[in-house]
Amino acid sequence: MITPFLIIGIRILIPFAIPRWPFWGMLLAVAADASDVMIFDKFGWGILGGRDIYHEFDKVLDIYYLAFAAYAALRWQDVLLRRTAFALFAWRLAGVIIFEITHARQIFFFAPNIFENFYLIVSGFNQFFPAVRINNLGRFGLILLIAAIPKIIQEYIMHYLEFPIWAFLKNYFLFWLY
Repeated sequence: MITPFLIIGIRILIPFAIPRWPFWGMLLAVAADASDVMIFDKFGWGILGGRDIYHEFDKVLDIYYLAFAAYAALRWQDVLLRRTAFALFAWRLAGVIIFEITHARQIFFFAPNIFENFYLIVSGFNQFFPAVRINNLGRFGLILLIAAIPKIIQEYIMHYLEFPIWAFLKNYFLFWLY
């Protein structure tokens, strides 16, 4: 079956767009990450044999595209934003390393992927409102809260409670596709 090779190929190639198109490239990478399980579920897991095997590999692919975004964030003019992005990326990287060692999904609640939302917000401002500066602690704190709160909730539901979000969506909202 070609599905695993296609998905992994897409997940490896798309992040190369992030340095060139920081906002749109990241959106594509996030979409590829979010849709892979749906595509596997629809067309089969092939040689991967199922979600259990892919879950750990998925986290490595996540760090892969996040590393491209961290590299792109190095070009941000604001030092506070640049350092915050790097710290959030490092925090998530540490969480993924601990997960790969322990296989405890709950670690993602304690090392949430706030970097992804933070990067999208800042690069979105840079893309659509280049004149707007996040030059005070109030704006910075608001952006950090907007990035953090939904991601912490998501990580809690998905990884701490281990609620099967995809099965829930498929059974109650996307049933017409299956």
